[in-house]
This record gives sequence, structure tokens and C-alpha cells, in this order.
Amino acid sequence: MLQPGHLRDVLEQFTFSSAVDVLLIAVLIYAALRLLSGTRAMTQLRGVIALFLVFVVLGRALDLVVINYLVEHSVTALLVGAVIIFQPEIRRALDRLGRTGLSGWFRTAEYGDVIDAVSRAAGRLSVAHHGAIIVIERETGLQDVIETGVPVDARVSPELLTSIFFPNSPLHDMAVVIRDQRVVAAGCVLPLASDPADRNLGTRHRAALGITEATDALAVVVSEETGEISVALNGRLTPVPDERRLRAVLEWVLEPQTAEPPPVAPTGARV
Repeated sequence: MLQPGHLRDVLEQFTFSSAVDVLLIAVLIYAALRLLSGTRAMTQLRGVIALFLVFVVLGRALDLVVINYLVEHSVTALLVGAVIIFQPEIRRALDRLGRTGLSGWFRTAEYGDVIDAVSRAAGRLSVAHHGAIIVIERETGLQDVIETGVPVDARVSPELLTSIFFPNSPLHDMAVVIRDQRVVAAGCVLPLASDPADRNLGTRHRAALGITEATDALAVVVSEETGEISVALNGRLTPVPDERRLRAVLEWVLEPQTAEPPPVAPTGARV
């Protein structure tokens, strides 16, 4: 317990720079927790903290020399381990920090034509039970994904999207990537989600989850078997019942400043 005199000495040494120091650390911790919130990494972090506290308590209570030594000298090892365990989250945080540069502060993307074309195309594909996966690039560049496909570079339209995903067409099995109201590539290969919550998901849905786990892209998936439309965002999959609801979700995500809250939450997990 701190003695009154010692506490007074500490407060006297607490300067403006000390307050800024504490504030910056608090902001970093808060940002890290916000980043990990709702992910498997948060569960892993709680497990690591719980295990560490168990070692600390047992070491102090039972005077375990080796355990106490390991706890006192484990900071470096824990930092290295955290970098390895939370590598995807750290990479995503750095990506968010530098994804747009200065132009991102002054330029607002327009998604009106994209929302209309994707909604109408998904509605038609759903009725016909034609499978599809449409990825909309936002702030994170998808050039590495685009390079795996076939260049198209055509203005987005419902007719173009439905023709690409017509059964037996050369490009219908892979993904379409839309950037700045243009279909830049088709037949693109997406990374698959490594550990989806629903083990019964097909390849299209796992690919949609995979690309949205790694980037801030939005993916619209149409199931070939059921015709169900789903929206993938932030590594979560949400079914939407029809074209009208899909349009509402896309407007809410892509144009939040003008859209009403959608009737279906766009970030709900499909389980």
C-alpha cells in the first residue's frame, strides 16, 4: 500500500507530459480492444491474460521461485508471442491506418450505380439460382486479387453481372471485383476463411468471408443451391431475403450518411 508521503511524491512528479503519456497509452489500448472486439483474437487474448494471472497468483501465493522468475522475465516473450498470434489483426490495423493516404480525407466514393446494379443483378441471379460472388472494393486496395482474374474494365450494370455468372460461362465460378463503378476483373480467386463459424458453408461463402476478413471490402454472395443472397462484411455473413433488403443493406454500408438503417443488420454473424 502506498504511504501518504510516497503518494504525494508521485503526484508532484506527475507533469503535463506524464498525462499525455498516459493518455496515448490508454488510446492505444482502447484502439487495440476495439480492433479485436468480436473476433476470435479477443477470446485468445482473454485466455492468455487468464493464464498469466493464474501463474502470477500461484507464484506469489506459493512462493514458486521458477514460476516467479519466468513471470518477471516473460515480457519480451509475450510481446513476440502476441505478434505471432495476432498477426492478422495487426496487419489489418496497419492496413486501416495507411489504406487511403491524404486523398481519402477529401474524396468520397460514389456507390449509387454500384448499389443499383449489384442489387438488381443479385435479385435476378437469386431467382434463377445462378451462383455468384461480387466483391466491392472500398478503401483497401484489392490489386493482388484483381491480378488473379481476367481484366474486364467495363462500367457496372445488372446485365454485365448476370452474363458473367451465367452457368457454364468461363468466369462464373470465381469472383467479380468492382472498383469505382467499374467491373475491373472477373474470375478472381479469393482467400478462403480459415475457420468459419458455420462449418457447412460452401466455397463461395468461405471466399466471401475470407476477403472481408483480410480487407474492408464488401461481398455479395448468391447461393447456387438455394438462391439465397448473403452479404459478407468484416468477416461476418448475413443472409438477406430479397433484392429490396439487399439494396437497403448496401446503402447503409456504402452510403451511411444518406441511408436509413437497414431492416437486416449487415454485420450479424450467420450461425
